[in-house]
Amino acid sequence: MLTAVVDRSGRGGTRKVKAAFEEVAARYAEHGLRVSWPVSAEIVSMAIMGATKSSGSSHTLFVSVRAVESGLLDGLIAHEMGHMLRTELGHASHNAEVFRALSREVRIPRAAEGAFSAAFNHIQDIYADDYAFLVFSTDGDDRAYEFFSQWIEGNASMRGRNRWKNVGLAATNGFALGNLLRHGRLSKDDPLWERAHAFDREAGFEAVAALADFYAKLPEDPSPAAFVTQVNTLATVMTRAASS
Repeated sequence: MLTAVVDRSGRGGTRKVKAAFEEVAARYAEHGLRVSWPVSAEIVSMAIMGATKSSGSSHTLFVSVRAVESGLLDGLIAHEMGHMLRTELGHASHNAEVFRALSREVRIPRAAEGAFSAAFNHIQDIYADDYAFLVFSTDGDDRAYEFFSQWIEGNASMRGRNRWKNVGLAATNGFALGNLLRHGRLSKDDPLWERAHAFDREAGFEAVAALADFYAKLPEDPSPAAFVTQVNTLATVMTRAASS
């Protein structure tokens, strides 16, 4: 239930966000999926398209000005609603007790923390998008392909000398490819594969194939222990790339 939409940017858009939220909620309801906790939305100036903060038994949806002014608002809300549903259902990828287990059992170099944090967030994104793709599976256009292909194109210009930063960008490429592959939106001979492999070659390692396979094949509903194992697998793939 959407309880409020507040514009903290001064740019407007509250009615647009409310209408998009209600439309996406209706699409989810057609699949028997409903966010139970109250949701408040805030329109803010932020670098990313949006985010969700869940605490207690409520959610706060942050929507960027860029998302409000783009044609991607409903897709963003569908994605963030996926995070809300995973949190409410106690999925291992969105579970505080599992996070505590991860902090004890997953070891990464200090230099890897930023890259690994982003790669872990992409695991959560995969599970959120499993719902988002479900409600948008009948759309005639393929905005997801265009959206993720722009990530891969953009990452090429962000490559630098820091090894772990480059591995983190490769993980983002792997997530983009794996997510599309997981939902049948990417062929084996798609040009995006070569662009991602070219990034790896120029960075001096080869990781994107293993990373894409990892994200594409994440189990739908892993036990907490199995999820910890999956996260350790990701850490191993990234560490090998950084050390190669």
